[in-house]
Amino acid sequence: MVRKILKGLALFLVVDIILLLVYGFVQYPKAKGEQHFTAERIIQAPKDKVWLVISDVGNYHEVTAPNISHVEIVEGNGLGMKRVCSAPDGSSWEETCTLWKHGEEFQFVVNTQKEDYPFPLKSLAGSWKVEAVSPTQTRLLLDFSYEFNSPFLSGYFLSMGMEQAEKDTEYLLDNWQTLAEK
Repeated sequence: MVRKILKGLALFLVVDIILLLVYGFVQYPKAKGEQHFTAERIIQAPKDKVWLVISDVGNYHEVTAPNISHVEIVEGNGLGMKRVCSAPDGSSWEETCTLWKHGEEFQFVVNTQKEDYPFPLKSLAGSWKVEAVSPTQTRLLLDFSYEFNSPFLSGYFLSMGMEQAEKDTEYLLDNWQTLAEK
């Protein structure tokens, strides 16, 4: 009886691995090279007020999804600023501000080459931009560019991770919108 259960479990694991590999192969073209994840939101607040909310980059962990538990600015301000973001599991990563146009746009690039970087990404960068739609409305644009270390197996993570990224981004945008529209 135990042997039958073990054989069934082994067969189940082999089938799962095969399905995972096939799925990765099908998703491979989507995961190859640099990818972009974008989002935008119209906020009922003036551009300068929205900028004040989103450019408070040292408090990012207070408005973002629970996957970031702490942010510490370790060097500088604006262009060249370095911050360390930490996850609840204790892992962390360093980000450097590579673009800072006060009142307009900023960008952070993640140091994915660091030995203890916790995610399967070759590169990751995020850009946050505000545009006036009217004196009382602002368009907030987010653009995250990323490239997987291994596109073959990352096809699977692309589909699974996209749903979570959308939820996390909506959570962040909702929080920023609430703060800006107060």
